[in-house]
Amino acid sequence: MKGDYPPSSLILNLLAGIFDMDVVIRADAYPEIGTGHLMRCLALGQSFKDSGWRVRFVTYCEAAGLLGRLTSEEGFEVIPLKSKSDNVLPPCRWAIVDGVNFDRRFHKSMKDAGYKLLIIDDMAALDFYHGEFVLNQNLHAHILKYNLSPGTRLLLGTEYILLRREFIKHRGVEKLITDKCANVLITLGGADRENLTRKVLSSIKGLKDIKITVVVGAGNPNIESIKTVKTAAPVTILQNVTDMAGVMASQDVAVTSGGTTVWELAFMGVPSVVGRIAPIEDYLVAGLNSRGVFIDSGWFKTATDDEIRGNLLKLLTHMKLRKEMSALGRRLVDGFGRDRVIEAMEAT
Repeated sequence: MKGDYPPSSLILNLLAGIFDMDVVIRADAYPEIGTGHLMRCLALGQSFKDSGWRVRFVTYCEAAGLLGRLTSEEGFEVIPLKSKSDNVLPPCRWAIVDGVNFDRRFHKSMKDAGYKLLIIDDMAALDFYHGEFVLNQNLHAHILKYNLSPGTRLLLGTEYILLRREFIKHRGVEKLITDKCANVLITLGGADRENLTRKVLSSIKGLKDIKITVVVGAGNPNIESIKTVKTAAPVTILQNVTDMAGVMASQDVAVTSGGTTVWELAFMGVPSVVGRIAPIEDYLVAGLNSRGVFIDSGWFKTATDDEIRGNLLKLLTHMKLRKEMSALGRRLVDGFGRDRVIEAMEAT
């Protein structure tokens, strides 16, 4: 982050008082980073709200649909920022920070200003971490090296997967896997700047006897281009979905990218083909491969149509493989991750 640390207005706000059950969530959503950071923070925000905490989001968000969900549908207090470098935060006891654009200096400025801090991080890319907690919900989290302040606690691994309220309703519901496999979901994250959703859809355009559902995120500008793909099977295209769990529950298999959606699919027990669309996803997909949870399709940008279609057909035609993957996913993500995070925070 650029600018002075901490902002003078931040200090003035803090002098007004700290609230025991207040939390401010700082996460952004724009094409270069996608919507995943803000969406997983939404899961925490919902849980805080359910626990009686006052929750405020501070965000630079270019996805109008997602911003509308936070305010109109979820009823959160939102402070929209005009710039990525804007960093004024309201007074509170806790701050949650999620994003690769927040550096060590930003974290330290918040600690110095009096916040208790939880940092959500995927890569251990910073040279030092200041805060009460660092949360990494990925399978590769345990092999990373974090340089921490004394007393900082690590919350590592899939036991801390953050799922939104719509998914929690499906906790304990087993996915039924049968020999009939016809419903295919395609979803490649919230932004998909390179329009790889269209490429994936084109790669299976000749398949018959299936039904295809395409979900594009609130930040995806390519929906009209996706609609131009002519397929042998019927296609339903959805955008700004607020009940993604309900959509996933109706699907037999999925094709997705290696972002936070893979944990939602694992929890729902949906066997999937996973491809990479960003460098950070190399770590996540590698971890999934080590457990045999999904089929790795490599980089979607360079994968051929035959490779993508072949991987999907492998799932469509092998019921035993689908059952194994579904069971593995359900064991890996139990749906109590956000509860464990809040319990740790409340005990601090």
